[in-house]
Amino acid sequence: MNDIGSKIFFVALSIALIFMGMIYGMAAYKMKLWPYPYIHDAYRAAKALHEKNKPRSKYDDRKLFPRTRYLESGIFNYNQAKANNGLTLFTSGHAQKAFLMTMNGEIVHEWQFPFSKAWKNPPHVNMPLPEDFIYWRKSHLYPNGDLLVTYEVHGDTPYGYGLIKLDKDSNLLWKYAENVHHDVNIDSDGKIYALIHHFTQEKIPQINLEPPLLEDGIAILSAEGKELKQISISQAFYHSEFKELLYTLGEISVKWDPWHVNAVDILDKSLATKFPFLQPGQILISIRNIDVIAAIDPDSEQVVWAIKGYWHRQHDPDFLLNGNMLIFDNQGYYGKGGYSRVIEFNPSTMEIVWQYTGDEQNMFRTLGKGSQQRLENGNTLITESYQGRIFEVTPEKEIVWEFISPFRSPKDKNFLAIVSWGQRINPDSLNFEFSKQ
Repeated sequence: MNDIGSKIFFVALSIALIFMGMIYGMAAYKMKLWPYPYIHDAYRAAKALHEKNKPRSKYDDRKLFPRTRYLESGIFNYNQAKANNGLTLFTSGHAQKAFLMTMNGEIVHEWQFPFSKAWKNPPHVNMPLPEDFIYWRKSHLYPNGDLLVTYEVHGDTPYGYGLIKLDKDSNLLWKYAENVHHDVNIDSDGKIYALIHHFTQEKIPQINLEPPLLEDGIAILSAEGKELKQISISQAFYHSEFKELLYTLGEISVKWDPWHVNAVDILDKSLATKFPFLQPGQILISIRNIDVIAAIDPDSEQVVWAIKGYWHRQHDPDFLLNGNMLIFDNQGYYGKGGYSRVIEFNPSTMEIVWQYTGDEQNMFRTLGKGSQQRLENGNTLITESYQGRIFEVTPEKEIVWEFISPFRSPKDKNFLAIVSWGQRINPDSLNFEFSKQ
């Protein structure tokens, strides 16, 4: 073969190999053949690391400082005669702090403890984000001023950064080094129930999604913060009569976060007769990505009850004294007052007994987060997280107290820190001295 023939042969061979490589590459991507898993995982990891490390300001993060429709901050529409007067405990996306506030907006006590002080070298978080992006999501106040707190972050995955307990003076009592996120609750015996998640490389049964995936779970701790057990959410479904719900996870838009469990509550013995389809001590959870709320038995570690309702991307289902449930429906309302609503419903008949929606004069819309609390006098306290707003409504839906957070972006006052959680506290239930009296 002469030189020209050799060159033509090698050029043709190179083109053929490139073409075959392209064909195999497309087939490997479509059919997930070798080396797809390695390249895919490496690409996802590199992309996530790039997003995590790129320079940014928390004030430009619209999940921490969204645009608000409220130009003024403070207390509004306070009707002392109709409101369920007390103290309001809340957390905010601008800081790792919790605040205890009077009905007039005066902060009487604060707690704070930075993540880096709790863990200098966290065993459960690889390369944590700067402190600016870490905030307290949920807090639980004990009568003596001790505070249970979940750390969360925006811009990292897993986004759960841990659980700590402080005393009234913000001294660390203990810490729990797991990826605790969203919610934490206490049962009547003092045991602690926290949501946890972690990445798994194992394929979850019945789920048509490729790992790595965030696997959600529940951690049960003693009152002293010692782990008693962990319950896998996917296994709780897989080993129950509700395993068919696992198939619906393949339809979600966020493929690496199939469940997104965002709430945990415990059925107290005093309420058990109101919910005959459940047993005392069973655990209520909210699964945002498939619009499901479910109950898990902590002994069998199986789902014993589940419903998919008329809500969408919901948060914070609660047991009520009358046998109904209260739930924050973030995106399931299509009226003129905004996408969000709070629903009281009968879990046996699925009848909506009461709901609060916004209107054209009082918009109500938070696409994420949000919570509600049924108060002693029958009013409902609502946290509209993405508007930095907590407000109280009567059963007749009259607003009788309203708080707009003062924590705005110094770059633009139209952007306001989220209120992660709000809760009304009866002052008579507390027996510690406030720091700012």
